[in-house]
Amino acid sequence: MPLTPLAGSTRLRAFQLGLEGSFNVQQAATRRMPWSFVPTVDPHWTFPTADTGTLDQAIAPYRMATDITGAVTGQLFANDVPALFSPSIKGGVSPATVGGTGKSWTWTPASTSQDVFDTLTAEVFDDATADAWAFPGGIFTDWTLTYPQDLGPIALSGTFRGASLVYPATPTGSLTTDLSPVPLYMADTALYINDTAGAIGTTKIADTLYDASIQYAGNIDLKRFANGNSVRFNIANYGRGERVITYTINVTKDAAAVAESVKWIGDSPTERFLELRTTAVPFAGSGQPYSLSFKIPGYWITRAWTTINSNTGFSLTGHQVLDGTLAYPFSIACVNTQATVV
Repeated sequence: MPLTPLAGSTRLRAFQLGLEGSFNVQQAATRRMPWSFVPTVDPHWTFPTADTGTLDQAIAPYRMATDITGAVTGQLFANDVPALFSPSIKGGVSPATVGGTGKSWTWTPASTSQDVFDTLTAEVFDDATADAWAFPGGIFTDWTLTYPQDLGPIALSGTFRGASLVYPATPTGSLTTDLSPVPLYMADTALYINDTAGAIGTTKIADTLYDASIQYAGNIDLKRFANGNSVRFNIANYGRGERVITYTINVTKDAAAVAESVKWIGDSPTERFLELRTTAVPFAGSGQPYSLSFKIPGYWITRAWTTINSNTGFSLTGHQVLDGTLAYPFSIACVNTQATVV
């Protein structure tokens, strides 16, 4: 007699996203992401503190506000960039058409006011179809992009948070992952560092950069209100907290890198204007290669010794600031062929 395999195969997992028209209103997925997602749902069941005359807990627990989070990992392909930045950095962004088929996206966040979020419904499931989940009201609360020393694609790790959950859920069918995505390679990435805001992105630092990383922490304020109804455990809104972007470059000890180290240790802080620019080989549109760029004004705050095979180098870590001339704390630009967030 044939044996049916055990349900719940890790190879049959899927993570799908849909852009919501209204916050926390479940939206059918439109894009299956090439990322791994491991959810954690915690309703915080808590036993009462009481003298019950028993050596063991005897009173049923009560629940509290539910935390719905999950770790997202994978590579950051060009057409998946909006799904990361629109629900974390700035929502409501629409791309411009360039080169016929290319789409040019720019996220330049406000610093003296709060940008809106694009919120997503996440669908998570495998072949155990009765155990499918949906997480409406989703955003990315933090993420890290790693530009690897082996010159491979940029790696993504981040935290996705939902405002509520639907369980069991019915996932959107007929979606498949893009089987020919365009990688954004460290090999296609260049480092630029300048002294002034007006010159940002003009001076390339060649043959210096081993690897790099960019870390975003949103410090999101989770708003829950007591409204006496069936959604009492859901998140009702998000508030923005102190946003922190830090960036680390691991470099060789050449003259350009040592000059940056001198600015780090100087008696007075010296603002630096950095760009990490990735320009892919394939074209998204006529004359428009797939690309990703971070422009970040900031200050070096730490330095550490590193060893790269038989050579000693060092890493510099910077912290972004709102620059008065640029009028932004950082800017992200991308060219791809994705016309919508997801």
